Amino acid sequence: MKGAESRVEKKEEDGNGSAKQQTPSPTGGVTLSGLLNVLDGFYAPTGVLFVMTTNHAEKLDEALLRPGRIDYKLFLGQASRYQKMELYRRFFPEASDAEVRDFVDSAADVRTMAEFQGLLLQLDQQDRELRGSLLERSA
Repeated sequence: MKGAESRVEKKEEDGNGSAKQQTPSPTGGVTLSGLLNVLDGFYAPTGVLFVMTTNHAEKLDEALLRPGRIDYKLFLGQASRYQKMELYRRFFPEASDAEVRDFVDSAADVRTMAEFQGLLLQLDQQDRELRGSLLERSA
């Protein structure tokens, strides 16, 4: 999680029976061992669906990808022009076909549905703010 702090603590006893210094994990996040324990360790939750995403599946450790941990893989590639147009229509059902095409064409460099949805959320917020300001002026 971005912005969340995590710490892997390693407690070792020195020869005198006192604990040595605790050290943060080198990545500032969760270790592979910790992740595997959450997924199927002794205290792993039952009846829970984990959804994992990555932009680099080829870099994942084989231990994480074994059957039983990853049971279903779905590749989400680049969004098609048609998908973008349909998503725009869901946000703005009153938009004309020309408005839809113009917006989609202006966002041709946006590749994924998530990125495109982000643009639509911004546009929707701007539209709401504009409508609110027009209503205030007319009142």
